[in-house]
Amino acid sequence: MGRDPGRSRWFVSIIASSAVALVGLLIGASGAQAQAQPGVTDNEILLGGVYALSGPVRFITEPYEQGMRTVVDEVNAKGGIHGRKLKWILEDDAYQPARTLAGAKKLVERDQVFAIFGQLGTPTTLAIVPYVEQAKVPLFSANLPVDPAPKYAFGLQANYSDLIYPLTQFVIKTMPSKKIAYFYQNDDVGETGRIGLARALKESGRSLVADVGYERGTNEFETSVLKLRDAGADVVIAMGTAPSIATAMRQASALGFHPIWGTYAIGASGIMKKLLGPDIDGLIFASEEESQYSDSPGMREANELIAKHFPGASNDWVSMIGYGEGKILVHALEASGRDLTRDKLVASLNAMSDFDAGVLPVSFSPTKHVGAKSVKIFRWQGGKPEPQTDWIPIGGEQK
Repeated sequence: MGRDPGRSRWFVSIIASSAVALVGLLIGASGAQAQAQPGVTDNEILLGGVYALSGPVRFITEPYEQGMRTVVDEVNAKGGIHGRKLKWILEDDAYQPARTLAGAKKLVERDQVFAIFGQLGTPTTLAIVPYVEQAKVPLFSANLPVDPAPKYAFGLQANYSDLIYPLTQFVIKTMPSKKIAYFYQNDDVGETGRIGLARALKESGRSLVADVGYERGTNEFETSVLKLRDAGADVVIAMGTAPSIATAMRQASALGFHPIWGTYAIGASGIMKKLLGPDIDGLIFASEEESQYSDSPGMREANELIAKHFPGASNDWVSMIGYGEGKILVHALEASGRDLTRDKLVASLNAMSDFDAGVLPVSFSPTKHVGAKSVKIFRWQGGKPEPQTDWIPIGGEQK
């Protein structure tokens, strides 16, 4: 029996149309799946940051932003990550925790960011960790004062107690006859530092000759300084903001009191050098980050790139924190692959067990979401911080 040519053409046409429709459905489904991941398109990854763009701590957040922005701009200039450019939008919290939470909610719920990369400050970070955990949105902050590790929140800097512990060890080991006093801001900052201080003192059988607190916002430290002096303190370990510590140091000098001052990583900041000038020499501090004046390859590259994108920017420790965060972000996004999801980003961060961010070594795991893995002690000499120790594992003993 002969074949009907018209019927055959009709059948082929139906098959072809069905195939085209099926392909269209598959493409549409694939596109819908890609669009289902907030903040991720074929050409862009949308990130958010929320920290003080105004107010009294802008002197810290501006260099932080410059460091982070440098990495973002460099990556975009080279084509992005797996063909996607990074877009980083910011919200101003003026260092007020309530505004931090409001800003984070706006970024996640209205702007639909993929992740929050860019947060600075202990109280402000604490304000948004519960929210990002509930929303299942990755957060990377300069610091993460939360233990045990949350699932979605990560931080870069060491805990204050993990900085003050090796600093106190260093003082006890290298200055065994010196009398130690504690001078601190009377809040969580001071109390967290006290944990590391107390641990080192207990291990060595030492005790403080003075314990002097002050309220946040205080500018007059004469009474506190006299208490430290009258107690016979040779070394004063200080916890507080850079302006407060610098002001106390200047007022102590004016009263003829010249102890050795020691503090956490804020001692490396440009504002400390600006406020103290040549009087900064002798200040010791513990930092999880290499000195911004270091000639290491990673620090040289960081300084060169920041100067390229922000001509005239100050050579600041805080800018290196932002730069380090940016390097970690880029590495984790690249490791997550083209099929990017929030959970894949978290998994990539958790897998960074030994990563050199250029300005500091970091290590993450599912149970360790604070990147800093070691600390180095520095002393200001000749207008630059000079290393006094090798890298000390956090929580470990100094050799």
